Amino acid sequence: MARVVTTVLLVFLFAIPVEAMPVLAKSHGENYAKLVPNCLALRSSQATVVAGGSGGILFSCGGSAALTVGKSDRFRPFFTLPTGYTDLKIVNHDIGATDCDDGPVLVSGRPFNLSGPGNFDYCAVYANAPSTGLASFKVTWSK
Repeated sequence: MARVVTTVLLVFLFAIPVEAMPVLAKSHGENYAKLVPNCLALRSSQATVVAGGSGGILFSCGGSAALTVGKSDRFRPFFTLPTGYTDLKIVNHDIGATDCDDGPVLVSGRPFNLSGPGNFDYCAVYANAPSTGLASFKVTWSK
């Protein structure tokens, strides 16, 4: 059985620009079944977050999707959301998009069906952002 592991580091900062996020990936298996990142650093759709604010931040590879899936399959995300975050969603990549869509919420450790071939971005939803800012976290995918 093929095993795919992809790690994404999501970084959010308070009252300063949201930094690019490094993407670390390790994949095994057939090329057509892979879940692969498309860049080394994800870019956020907004430059800052405000203490007490809420919203969603879209993360992609700029003009390209954050992830590509070769064929439909079940993948399992693993992550822990720090204080301030409410959900992590996966959304279809739309060229030029800057807002988060109503994508499905990812649940850490629970298998998730990704339709492929397809291109996807992340939407990190936050509420009542703490005055200390939003901490970074990693997302790891496995098959």
